[in-house]
Amino acid sequence: MMMPVIRYRRGFTLVEVLIAATILFTAITVISDSYRASMAASRRADSVVRLMTPMPLIVETVAEQLRRNPQAEVSGEGRLLGVRYQFLAKSTAFKSPLPRLDAEVGEVTEYQPRFRLYDVELRLRNQETTRVFRYQEIAWFAEIA
Repeated sequence: MMMPVIRYRRGFTLVEVLIAATILFTAITVISDSYRASMAASRRADSVVRLMTPMPLIVETVAEQLRRNPQAEVSGEGRLLGVRYQFLAKSTAFKSPLPRLDAEVGEVTEYQPRFRLYDVELRLRNQETTRVFRYQEIAWFAEIA
């Protein structure tokens, strides 16, 4: 009696190769999209960091201009560390210091208004990014005769 010949298959079928290729290309596409998205996010973050780095210096510059010239409305612009800025400050309150009692004489000293509270709109801009900030700042006259 003859023994049946058993053939062992070696390799993959075409369907198996196509399924494996589809899975591989799908994984490559997902990884590629994730990489592109992370690079775009990194560029945006870098742009924001470059924009925000001089922010404390700019806010101090605006405060200095308001203290030098405490008018009802003050505007200005400039450039610092590659960042262009513009600001508009509108006075929302003009108040005087609290009255002071001189205990020796028994008199109350009243003062003229000299403190201004501003609503400031600050616009920062570098090559790719523009941001607008709103905050309050106080300024005062040194002395009013």
